[in-house]
Amino acid sequence: MSDNGRGGRFWGFLAFLVTMFAAVLYLLAMVLGFFDLHSALINSMQSVASVIMICIVSVFGWRFVKSRSLTWRLLYVLLILAVVASVVVPSVVDIVHYYQQNA
Repeated sequence: MSDNGRGGRFWGFLAFLVTMFAAVLYLLAMVLGFFDLHSALINSMQSVASVIMICIVSVFGWRFVKSRSLTWRLLYVLLILAVVASVVVPSVVDIVHYYQQNA
């Protein structure tokens, strides 16, 4: 797989930026946790960073799966949906719960 042929440099740079963003968010959440300060905004941003990282990994995974049979491609899409749902749903539940408590 050529890095230059199908936007590999772009995806690599994007992966680098998102990893930096996620690292800052996770470290910030850890420091706030030491002081028993929890932020719904930080948690939401961590979830967004996780979803973006999943999307980037998914692109590279799709490059492998796209030449396989329909069964492999369907399984791959279902797995990606399950991973994204497992990141997004708990965050949405936390946000709704937070706003219900503060309403």
